[in-house]
Amino acid sequence: MELNRPWIVSRRRILFAISIDMLLNIYFYSVGYLDKFSTYPNLIVTFSLGIFWVVSSYIIGRYMVCRNINSLEITKAFIKAMIIFISCNFIFLFINFSSQIIIFLIKNEYGLIQFQRNQTLLFLRVTFIISIISWTVQYVLSIITNKIYNNKKYWLFYGTEKGYRSLKKEVKINQKKFNLKLLGINYNYNQLNTNEVVGVVIENNEDNNLDQIYFFKSKGIPVINTLKWCELMLHRIPPILIDNKYQIIEKFNFSDDTYKMRIKRLGDLFVSLLLIFLTLPISLLISIFIYFEDKGPILYSQIRTGYKGERIRIYKFRSMIKNAEKKGPQWAKNEDKRITKVGKIIRATRIDELPQLLSVLDGTMSLIGPRPERPVFEEKFLEEIPFYKYRTIVKPGISGWAQVNYPYGASLEDSINKLSYDIYYINHISFLLDLLILIKTIKTVFNAKGLVSLK
Repeated sequence: MELNRPWIVSRRRILFAISIDMLLNIYFYSVGYLDKFSTYPNLIVTFSLGIFWVVSSYIIGRYMVCRNINSLEITKAFIKAMIIFISCNFIFLFINFSSQIIIFLIKNEYGLIQFQRNQTLLFLRVTFIISIISWTVQYVLSIITNKIYNNKKYWLFYGTEKGYRSLKKEVKINQKKFNLKLLGINYNYNQLNTNEVVGVVIENNEDNNLDQIYFFKSKGIPVINTLKWCELMLHRIPPILIDNKYQIIEKFNFSDDTYKMRIKRLGDLFVSLLLIFLTLPISLLISIFIYFEDKGPILYSQIRTGYKGERIRIYKFRSMIKNAEKKGPQWAKNEDKRITKVGKIIRATRIDELPQLLSVLDGTMSLIGPRPERPVFEEKFLEEIPFYKYRTIVKPGISGWAQVNYPYGASLEDSINKLSYDIYYINHISFLLDLLILIKTIKTVFNAKGLVSLK
């Protein structure tokens, strides 16, 4: 097993499934539909349909690994494929019907309407074919993945029982399943069946025996320390496992004038302007609902800690009652009585963060990055959480790796866990990772998971 794999390789099954869906859409819409009606431009139309198909499939969870292959799971997969089929056709039929009305009113030519009727029927057939093939491919991929997942191989943990329990706790936070077994320091290595071992996780302590590590290496078993294992397998870097700052800063380039940062800034400007334009009607509706619920202010502002520790002011749509913090700053929690009816919706979908797009435009924030914290809470975190200050070496974001991977947190423990994702993001910052976070954020908005907490 190759342990030094890039982040994107660990998502190869999903990327393969997405690629198959894109190819299906491009091929069938080009050959089976567009060519028969000479619709132009073919490439833009087919690519747009493919993008809609892939994004919709991701949002409703069609690319998730199916652990149990049974009739219920097969039915669920089929229903999801049909949801996409219905969605595509609903959008197409709406556009087609609208165009028919316009043509009839302008030209009053029945022949063109009849032509579009045939066009619609063919679109239905082609989309249904894509749905069935895509469903079959996803089912086959689940079977293959399931066989790989259910193999008898396991990870060995070489270290103390305390270190083993600590690692198991970190794995549980990610809600992932790894076959992880404790390998005691006094273990009899002659009993070890190397064919069943994926690799050995070495605890970060001074009691490691080099002879035993060499034994694993000589048998062709990969050996990796606990911190690196969490980074590769859990996509997070727990601060509790970091021995010194050089373990987390070696990959990061602190210069603002790098091509990555320039690309990130251009992406921030373009996507922010696009989102402001697309969400303007939603923002207007939210403003009206907020005002009429309790006649209070529509926006509220807070001072947060920004880039390199400087203080910034951010704006949100108000989701709590007026004077919600008259008793002093406090964390929001589940069933918080201070949250308004409109607030529950906009917090769950994270629509309350939309005004911060203006902060992205003026350069004080980025679309993607660690969430800016309130100074009153940050003072406590800096004292009790190691390496917490590290998260401010990049611009804070509206959404981030922690926000799309960890539930809404309202405790010191939650802040520690979210920091582990922030550290991972800073060390692996890239255009592809930002794009994935943006897509996962869209999924969170549609699924309204923004207010789900561990507590």
